[in-house]
Amino acid sequence: MRVLSLVTQKGGTGKSALAVSLAVMAEQAGERVCILDLDPQGTSASWYETRTAETPAVLDHNQAGAVPETVARLRDAGFTLVIIDTPGIDSHATRGAMREADLCLIPVRPSEADVKATMPTVRALEGMGRPYALVINQAPTNKQARVTAAVSVRLSTQGMVLPVPIASRIDHQYAYALGQGVHEYDPNGKAAAEIAEVWAWCRKRMESGDGAPEKK
Repeated sequence: MRVLSLVTQKGGTGKSALAVSLAVMAEQAGERVCILDLDPQGTSASWYETRTAETPAVLDHNQAGAVPETVARLRDAGFTLVIIDTPGIDSHATRGAMREADLCLIPVRPSEADVKATMPTVRALEGMGRPYALVINQAPTNKQARVTAAVSVRLSTQGMVLPVPIASRIDHQYAYALGQGVHEYDPNGKAAAEIAEVWAWCRKRMESGDGAPEKK
């Protein structure tokens, strides 16, 4: 079983929308998926309440308990992938999600303020020796593509950056409102294509055991 944790000490980066769409994409690729929603705001858990399908499974922060024990329980239950949606703060739960992860994704919006806000998370993961990658999320579309490119270069000096930025597309909002992943909402849409690329990249990294490079 693999564990993919979405972590950052900043709110509003789109962790939950990314978590649920990745979970749906992974399930359609053959994984048996459970989302652990450790955020008391319960964004992923609220999505599941709207969802008509029973899978992927979702445990909210009250059901999850201690992260290591919960991950072990899900492994014993036959899940092949756990996606952990963490609160946007430095917390005991977030640290537990970092330690258990085969790969941590750090969503960051393309702005200097958001780039700076990722640094405590990067330092924490490097201190733990955990594999991670930064993913540009909620990026502007074509007219401001230069901004995304500039932020990608800036982030690359801090750690590994996913080669696929996720654009700010309305499909994410519609899919969330309907309790769907973007791949279910519009299988042929650009948002679905981006999520599929991100999942393929993450799966390859987790299977190879090759996350971010060690700190120099």
